[in-house]
Amino acid sequence: MISIKDLSISFDSKTVLNNITIEFKEPQIIGIAGLNGAGKSTFFNALSGVIKTENEVILHHQKQVDFNTIAYLETNNYFYSNITGNEYLSIFKASNEQFQLSTFQSHFKLPLDDLIETYSTGMKKKLALLGVLKQDKQIYLFDEPFNGLDLESNKILEWLITALYNKGKTIFISSHIIDPLLAICHQICYLEDGRFTKTFLKEDFNNVEEAIFGKLKQQAQQGIQDAV
Repeated sequence: MISIKDLSISFDSKTVLNNITIEFKEPQIIGIAGLNGAGKSTFFNALSGVIKTENEVILHHQKQVDFNTIAYLETNNYFYSNITGNEYLSIFKASNEQFQLSTFQSHFKLPLDDLIETYSTGMKKKLALLGVLKQDKQIYLFDEPFNGLDLESNKILEWLITALYNKGKTIFISSHIIDPLLAICHQICYLEDGRFTKTFLKEDFNNVEEAIFGKLKQQAQQGIQDAV
């Protein structure tokens, strides 16, 4: 069980996360949805320990969180300058004994001997993903992982996330696009105004778009129709 109690985070007097209290069962694939600026990355930064907080986060019944049990794929990953893809991957301890770089390379085809500066956005995303997958962690945080990937890589990523779940892992995925979450998640939580305002289980997924976008549809659809 992952429990979060009274989590609030503000920047320059602006409240980003507002007194969040929520529990997540393990293992499962959990979608964190919300508009740009809703606080998804801030929530992941707090959960991973990137942002230090005095609020209560309980992982596996322990209040003293061991952040070594968490792997984090950030939206925009940092890469040292003047290093190759292979040198970047060598930074990460290969604690996942099942990790096979050749298997991923058969699909990703990354130029691992080239400098990372020459990589496209999608190539950098795939390289960062490989660094995460080298690590055997209990919890994986994927912040907007589908951004920048082509259609084939997006589908492979869906299969990878499902494979991690099948190994008993808990995976959090954030997205401002609902469709990828509907495909693989067991639960989707909607972050709005600093709080989780809606939670959908798999049996409720048929109602997700109406619950989130119903009001917007009524307000915008006719105006758009008249404007084009």
